[in-house]
Amino acid sequence: MNNKEIICEKIDERQIQIGVIGLGYVGLPLAVNFAESGIKVTGFDTMEQRVSDLNKGVNYISDVDNESVVSMVEGGRLSASTDFSGLKDCDAIFICVPTPLDEFRKPDMTYIKEACKAIGENMIPGTFISLESTTYPTTTEDFVLPVLEEKSGLTAGKDFWLAYSPERVDPGNKEFNTKNTPKVIGALHPDGLEIGEAIYKLAVDEVYPVSSPRVAEMVKILENTYRLVNISLINEMALLAGKMDINIWEVIEAAKTKPFGFQAFYPGPGIGGHCIPLDPFYLESIARKFNFELSMIHTAGHIDLLMAHRMTLKITSALNRQKKAINGSKILFLGVAYKPNIADDRESPALKIMEEVAKKGGEILYHDPFIAKVELEAGKGYESVELSEEKLRSADCVVITTNHSIFDPDFIEKNSNLIVDLRNVISKASNKVYKL
Repeated sequence: MNNKEIICEKIDERQIQIGVIGLGYVGLPLAVNFAESGIKVTGFDTMEQRVSDLNKGVNYISDVDNESVVSMVEGGRLSASTDFSGLKDCDAIFICVPTPLDEFRKPDMTYIKEACKAIGENMIPGTFISLESTTYPTTTEDFVLPVLEEKSGLTAGKDFWLAYSPERVDPGNKEFNTKNTPKVIGALHPDGLEIGEAIYKLAVDEVYPVSSPRVAEMVKILENTYRLVNISLINEMALLAGKMDINIWEVIEAAKTKPFGFQAFYPGPGIGGHCIPLDPFYLESIARKFNFELSMIHTAGHIDLLMAHRMTLKITSALNRQKKAINGSKILFLGVAYKPNIADDRESPALKIMEEVAKKGGEILYHDPFIAKVELEAGKGYESVELSEEKLRSADCVVITTNHSIFDPDFIEKNSNLIVDLRNVISKASNKVYKL
């Protein structure tokens, strides 16, 4: 049998072995889903603590079921390793590593490159490889492919197959997860697409094939750029509405009554998470190579970058109305997660606002039931304080930066001297509550 026939037989008999590089928010749920379908999975990561925890059945991702992790580990279907030589035993390898932006807001491809080098140095003929890390269009064919072929001495389409399938993880989403979210995939060769579809169907409910990796790469960028532009738009509208003494929340609720042509987006103190604030800039970077300027993305990103400063000004203004300066005031932030009900503070706007307030001399405290400790860019660490009547009453200003469902609006409003509500948590009209 040839390489394609061998891997297809393994897929049909569920004897295929899976390798997942990067065991974070994307990689671990994918690994668990494959393991739950009866496939043997090995996760690879450079973080020794993460690998150690997983091998003990300790789950560190809130969206993954704890019992599933324990069951899969104890059943021998899920394990983890820092030894990437084990990739030689894998029939299919999924790259789920971070792709941050560097100091110039350009994609940092270091993690992807290191993963590709490890694969190239260890994989055997007949391996299927899929990149899931968010990146710019053409990455798979122009960046990943050359590294794999150089390091392995193998030829794509003949000795191995290469595809791109964008991750669509939404931390904290109780309705949609890795399994029931449609999986887009684009491969370099028809056989690779056929094999990739068959493999993904072992772990997810629906697979949607597209004509090429660059199409699949653009899908992810489009999804997040759409959200960046619309959230930045509503944030700018909210700032103007505030100056005009118009309640933007009432405006949105009224606009939602239109049964066509409108989708509601809601304002906030800025955009957090690893995707929306970062992904569109991958496209902006590659667009320059084609002498194309993405002015709308640039503008939307600029609006978001200014939100922390504008929120600090709002806090300053609220304090001024009570004849207080931000310098020396005790300011209690409620919520540092970037979205409600999750333990994730990546790119959180709350941290950026706290940083600015601290620089202006404000005394910072925070409460978040999901995040016990944070560290600001300046290197100063903070621990979550108890949310009590005393803490609320002793604060000169309470700033609601994350709308966790556990927060009691009446309790907060009753015991606070001044509230800057950036998430529309306090619905009761009050002369001590200032909205975004």
